[in-house]
Amino acid sequence: MDEPHNIDDQLPTMQPQPQSTPMALKTSSTRSFSNHSRDDICNFLKEELARSTELVTADSFLRFANLQTLWDSTEWSKMVTKLTDDETQQQLKRGWHGIPNETDQYKPFCDWVEHLIPFITELPNQPSARKIRFLPWGNKNLGCTPGFLGGEEVPGTASAFRPDVVCIPSDVTDFGKWSQVLVPMEFKKKKSSSTARGNAAPSTSGTPTLEVPPTPSTSHSRSDLKRSRPEDDESAGQEKKARTSTAYPTHRFESLATPSSSPAGSSHSPTLDDLQLARYAMETLAAVGDRTHVFGLVVKFPGVALWYFDRCGAVCTSALNLDTSEGFLPFLKFLSALVYMGDDALGFNPFFADSSNTTAAGIRKGLQDLTVNIPDYNDTSLKLLKELDRRTGLVGRATLVWKAQLRENGGESGGTARDVVIKSSWQHSARKPEWEILSELHEQDQARNHIVHCFHGWEQPGATGSSQRVRFGQPAAHIVDDRALRHTVLEYLNPITELSQPFHIPSIGWNIMQAINFLNDMQWYHRDISIGNMGFSIHPDCGGVLIKLHDFDLSKHHSSNSGAPHWTGTLPFMSIELLEQPTVEHKIGFEVEALIWTLLWIVRVYANGVDENKPADHPLRTWFTHGNNLESLAAAKMRYLQMLVGYTNEFYGELEVDMADLAFQWHDMRNDQLKERRRKNKPKLLSESLYEMPGFITIQEWMTEKEWNSPREPCSCGEHCVYLTP
Repeated sequence: MDEPHNIDDQLPTMQPQPQSTPMALKTSSTRSFSNHSRDDICNFLKEELARSTELVTADSFLRFANLQTLWDSTEWSKMVTKLTDDETQQQLKRGWHGIPNETDQYKPFCDWVEHLIPFITELPNQPSARKIRFLPWGNKNLGCTPGFLGGEEVPGTASAFRPDVVCIPSDVTDFGKWSQVLVPMEFKKKKSSSTARGNAAPSTSGTPTLEVPPTPSTSHSRSDLKRSRPEDDESAGQEKKARTSTAYPTHRFESLATPSSSPAGSSHSPTLDDLQLARYAMETLAAVGDRTHVFGLVVKFPGVALWYFDRCGAVCTSALNLDTSEGFLPFLKFLSALVYMGDDALGFNPFFADSSNTTAAGIRKGLQDLTVNIPDYNDTSLKLLKELDRRTGLVGRATLVWKAQLRENGGESGGTARDVVIKSSWQHSARKPEWEILSELHEQDQARNHIVHCFHGWEQPGATGSSQRVRFGQPAAHIVDDRALRHTVLEYLNPITELSQPFHIPSIGWNIMQAINFLNDMQWYHRDISIGNMGFSIHPDCGGVLIKLHDFDLSKHHSSNSGAPHWTGTLPFMSIELLEQPTVEHKIGFEVEALIWTLLWIVRVYANGVDENKPADHPLRTWFTHGNNLESLAAAKMRYLQMLVGYTNEFYGELEVDMADLAFQWHDMRNDQLKERRRKNKPKLLSESLYEMPGFITIQEWMTEKEWNSPREPCSCGEHCVYLTP
């Protein structure tokens, strides 16, 4: 890696932090409202790769291609001998070898590989070859996938950075998008003694070793996202410089590494170049959203390390010494895999069956207007209309949400058609699918008033971490916390922020309280009450709004003791108690407190349904910054409850008295818990009067006294709040 570019040449030396709960122990939603710095993302990826990377031999890695018959053939042996002796190949490699500056190596490396590829593609008796080319990039940014919320790009999340070299389909004439990348590559700056000529340990058999420089310990800090801006594209030149942009707190980045995610025997210590390649892979996976995995290369002459990334982690080899036959041969096999293996093996295992918008290499330009067939339901399909939500990240759920039209019995041509959403995400295999949870809940008629309705759900065949890793010759049991790609078709709910008037707030509060109570009666916790997980539909008869909870990915049955990890809550809305004691058993009071924080957030941040606050002057910044120190966030929330005034902005000013009184009510209940702790000498006691049903009843009675249980602007039937006043 050359001059500092997308991440620093050295991870920052971290100053001692106040004692805090490690983020690895924190249960959190992927709906992150944190800002993320360049170093933060490096820290997240460093943790994820260290825990979830499997180091394998090159022979094991190459099993994924399923091309052993080709490699055992006489034609392959002749081709290898011819290439090894080829003077032009040797000259091109020496030319690359003799260039000390990293950025000047990109084109010579590509020239060398481009010379190798025709030898491979011209092998006789082989299936149609994929036409690829290696493109030196390094001097122009590629726009990254921004955050989406409610179908709109979230302000401040647009950013860009540049890979060193990319492998792309040859027919891509106007390259400039991550969706066009087949394989991203990262170059190292200097030669390493571990890969010096004749000194590299080949990674073709036996137990591999990976020599990496030590990296300083890191904390899980969250602050301003610093990334290249799209307008910097043409000014980069040869020197790769760090550039900054500030991101608004959004769903943009997801990091869900847990201590249990590590494959058995993994001892990988990722280098900065590994982390940078992981970021390239993260963007490649997120670009369209329908790729199962991505391959990559880390290049440091004469060594090349092979990498594979999916939603369960990564697989890599030690650096292959290209100056030896033991290293050069596996690299040729990898190139042949890019040419001959199927689209699914290259990661293009489309989530949806429609193939009208693909190229020969399997690349989709987008998912807009695709028609999706629903398995096991004849004459039922979906047409994708608008992207609503997309999460980036490497290890995690990678949730993708589209508004769609569900067509049954012919749809527009004589059948029925309704607006729905389809949510695709990589769920832990051990967790009950969301559609099963919702189907169980909807066995009770009152569920239709409180929670989203589910129409269909299915699991993508062959799309699990274990099924992918089996292709490397690893047993399925080797994947801890395995993930499966699941699709759920749900009722379309309007974003809760569209209930944008002051008279809506009491109705939101009261109706979500009833939803929490319904779930509790059914022995379920939602565990992620937040602004993004509430929505509403319009009652067809009276025109009133039905306010409901959705997104049950993190929900939990009261008696559940699932082997899969459980995460709880979205950071700004999490209970103070969960911030202070992240591993505590979940309580109904955590749901109530999350609702209170959500209501306080809306009346301080939004105006007429719009949040126009910039990150630097966000009024509730202390609720989500410095996420590495959860106790600091808890303390900031406690201070917020102690304010005398200022709970609403000008738009919601008429609710100031109610919202201040709600904050005071919760503050007083927490003070009562503190007194009980002192009296019983139990500093971590969770008071029943706060976090059990007595606490729920207290808040519900408060709402009743404030007449929140009666719509302030009722619909024609008088039971619901109107969407908009006449």
